[in-house]
Amino acid sequence: MTSKWTSILIGVLAYVFLSLLSNVLAAGAGPFAAVIGCLIVLVSGIVAVWHYTSTNGLTIPGGTGAGMGALVGLMGALISVTLTYALISAGVLPDPSELALQQMRERGLSPEEMEQAQGMAQMFSSPLVVTLVAALFGAVGGAVGGAVGASLFKKGGPEPAEPGF
Repeated sequence: MTSKWTSILIGVLAYVFLSLLSNVLAAGAGPFAAVIGCLIVLVSGIVAVWHYTSTNGLTIPGGTGAGMGALVGLMGALISVTLTYALISAGVLPDPSELALQQMRERGLSPEEMEQAQGMAQMFSSPLVVTLVAALFGAVGGAVGGAVGASLFKKGGPEPAEPGF
């Protein structure tokens, strides 16, 4: 029987790959990028559950799928944020704060509005804040995706009792 960890790692790899791909392709896409991010989190949780149920030919409860998905989302978010910051630092990806400020300048905001926007951008682009928010949304979104996956992929008998993951 394949360990859940193998399936979780496959889900994490899907998360990281799709996340980095979307960062490269959708740089500066604004709210559309957030929608893509949500879909990536959901899909990666579903992928982990699909792999586990398909490989083992079994059906798992929604709670097990949610647990697997939450781990996928949490681990994927932490790795993706780290890699994204590394790519921004290396100049491969544009700085999202700078892109947002550039878009605001193009819209002709007043100096007072620009100052407020810069304050907000600095507050919400802190690596700690970004990491915590990504981890929270990754875990919650992954759990939803895992639970959905558990309800979608019913492959056979119930999951046998395992000691831990």
